[in-house]
Amino acid sequence: MQKRLTQSFVRREDFASSGETAVRPYELELSLFFVIVLSGVYIAYDILAVPRGGHPFGHSLGIVGTLLMVMTETAYSLRKRTSWLNWAGPVRYWLSLHIVTGIVGPFMVLMHTGLQFRGLAGVSFILTLIVVGSGFMGRYLYTALPRTISGVTTSRQALEREITAVSHHISQFEAQKPERVQQLVAELSQRPTGRNPLLTILGRSYYQWRFQRRLKRELKKMDQLAAEQKQQLSQMLTRRRDLQRQTEMLEAARRVMRVWHILHIPFGLTLFFSVALHVVATLYFRAGLFK
Repeated sequence: MQKRLTQSFVRREDFASSGETAVRPYELELSLFFVIVLSGVYIAYDILAVPRGGHPFGHSLGIVGTLLMVMTETAYSLRKRTSWLNWAGPVRYWLSLHIVTGIVGPFMVLMHTGLQFRGLAGVSFILTLIVVGSGFMGRYLYTALPRTISGVTTSRQALEREITAVSHHISQFEAQKPERVQQLVAELSQRPTGRNPLLTILGRSYYQWRFQRRLKRELKKMDQLAAEQKQQLSQMLTRRRDLQRQTEMLEAARRVMRVWHILHIPFGLTLFFSVALHVVATLYFRAGLFK
């Protein structure tokens, strides 16, 4: 009976709120694909002409790249903050679009410059590097938030309910087991406190690997347990540690994201102000395609 309960519980929990069970986005892979293709285009551009902002092809790259950057700032924000685009799909798909256009657009603008960074173009390029770099950080923070299988951020209360359920099953499992098993469970249940939120986020893979290594090492010493019982105990302890880690990540990621928004948004607005000045100057002086 205990075996059936444990196995049923583990199977059910495998599809709960863990971020790893959600649909994996591929926006970075798609962005890399476009960047590689555009790099090939730039090599051909360099062979056939002298790359510069005023060249017709270079100017076209700048226009398309700027439009993508404008889309980066407007499309995702409109979808997230308004209800009239609810018919257009989940917010997470718009976030993926936000990331793709936020990488490809600046890269096309970089190609547009012909790698010449003088005056306002140089300032805009530096701002672009900052915004894109902080965007990668924001994407990493976003993935650190635990989610349901549908991609919605889960709540602390839901995670704590699952932790309580797992702990109950672990207690049932160890009730009739030797003292050494109970001692192992107690040791592996201890959690470090006061860890820096940024370390919690950046070191999540390392901390998970370290726990798994320790768990396997300790279970090998458990000669009192059969192989199947070791597997059951390992699954339950791992599941509880994952849920505890997600609880920590939920709080840490939200705290760091508050600071991230303070930096990312002003730099983004400054970047678009400098781009707007560049566009106005281009139209005023009739440069490039506007001669």
